[in-house]
Amino acid sequence: MTEQHILAVDVGTSEVKAALVSHDGHVRDCARAPLSVIHPEPTWAEQDPNGWWNAICSSVRELWRHKPEAAESISGLVFSCQMFGVLPVDVDGKPLMNAMIWLDTRSREQARAMVDGFPKIQGYGLPKVLKWLRITNGAPNLAGRDTISKFIWLRDERPEVWERTHKLLDVKDYLVMRCTGRSVTTYDLASGGWLYKTKKGEMGWSQTLLDMLGLSTDRLPEVVRSTEVVGELLDAAATDLGIPAGTPVVAGAGDVPSCAVGSGAVRDKEVHVYLGTSSWVAAHLNDRAVNPFAATGTLCAAEHGKYLLIATQETAGASMEWVRTKLMDGRLDYDRINKLVEDCEPGAGGAFFFPWLMGERVPVDDSSVRAGLVNLSLDHDERHVLRAVFEGVGYNIRWATQVVDRLMKERAPAMRITGGGAQSDAWCQIMADVLDRPMHRVRNPQFCGVRGAAIIALRALGEIPRLEDTGEMVNITRTFEPDPEGVALHQERFAAYTDYYKRTHTWFRRLNEGRTRK
Repeated sequence: MTEQHILAVDVGTSEVKAALVSHDGHVRDCARAPLSVIHPEPTWAEQDPNGWWNAICSSVRELWRHKPEAAESISGLVFSCQMFGVLPVDVDGKPLMNAMIWLDTRSREQARAMVDGFPKIQGYGLPKVLKWLRITNGAPNLAGRDTISKFIWLRDERPEVWERTHKLLDVKDYLVMRCTGRSVTTYDLASGGWLYKTKKGEMGWSQTLLDMLGLSTDRLPEVVRSTEVVGELLDAAATDLGIPAGTPVVAGAGDVPSCAVGSGAVRDKEVHVYLGTSSWVAAHLNDRAVNPFAATGTLCAAEHGKYLLIATQETAGASMEWVRTKLMDGRLDYDRINKLVEDCEPGAGGAFFFPWLMGERVPVDDSSVRAGLVNLSLDHDERHVLRAVFEGVGYNIRWATQVVDRLMKERAPAMRITGGGAQSDAWCQIMADVLDRPMHRVRNPQFCGVRGAAIIALRALGEIPRLEDTGEMVNITRTFEPDPEGVALHQERFAAYTDYYKRTHTWFRRLNEGRTRK
């Protein structure tokens, strides 16, 4: 019998991955297509939804070029996508503008106005933030990165678009609609928009919050489980993708919940780290948890009734790519970069890199802070700069990990490491030393999103009883043990790293406050 596959599509910020995943969780083939981000004004970040679809079709067609017979083996289609974008569509499902993606902070003033009040704590009006925490287990961040402030920006700044808007969709929602005709979202995305009641037994759009903001449910999609088949693939989409019409389309999940499943860290308090364009630290929990002042808390997980604790940071691999392309003219490939980092002494000769190219989210919600290469001298060369970037991202993740450990009320003894950055032995060892715990690299770490999405689809198709039983489907291929000398060095440097923020954040605010409001 011909092996069946899930067609899993991961739509990130910089690229699309389309993968054939077998029913035992193995990625049999994968194709990629690039995506571009549009920055029409400072702090704006947009993508063309037709660009998503064209990249998806291009990568899927590349799969069929490699294995033409595989197009007939597809048992289900599922998406894993970047989260917390906003795309208004009309009654026919047509986009009314480019999507405002997660990097976009144009709605910063709307975010601050939403949470304003007296008395105020760290920028939040106390009565409002307490209401949000009780209902949603979180609150909108002050930088304007969340969907809720983008909704209000759209209503206030683009009333002609708002008037024509039938539904407000995230990236995955739009792609599911294009494939099935249904306007739906999933619990993970709804819970991260800060308009959704997340307490067990009470889930649903919050009329209290909607009334407070002058919004209604009219433009919001129906909420369904990630592990649900939402429809059959429409003829037009099937023609574009080259697979049979009627193929089951699964609701799927955002990139973080999908990677959590694809990492194999599926039982409560098992932690995974993701090193991609952005980075995060995440763990499944059985109940809600939150630290609102570190912008860290739980969203609904891909498995209904479970929660996912997430500490998300803005620019990890994006920092390395910025240095590689903007400072080094793209002349180094990643194999060469890894070799140079390995050849450089730990500590980067005293140089520091602070990866705040788009501000930061966790553990400080600060849109005005900016990146920097610090403590450079004439003795430094490109090896030190590259290693400083790897280490700086590691320090930033350690900063977030401290919040996760406190919310879990225990220190994770080890972590799984995933994402494209985890392909680097040098970076994995740096992470082990900086975090002072073993890092378990999983098989094909760059494919955790598509693998997790495929496992979610298998759950929807009835082939897996519970997602928390799927950890053995994801093999660990290598464990990086912390080196005692490296641990001691990075302990000292991490203290200097956090001290730098304490000493400079007010200066960054004075310097950039006006510019971020443009």
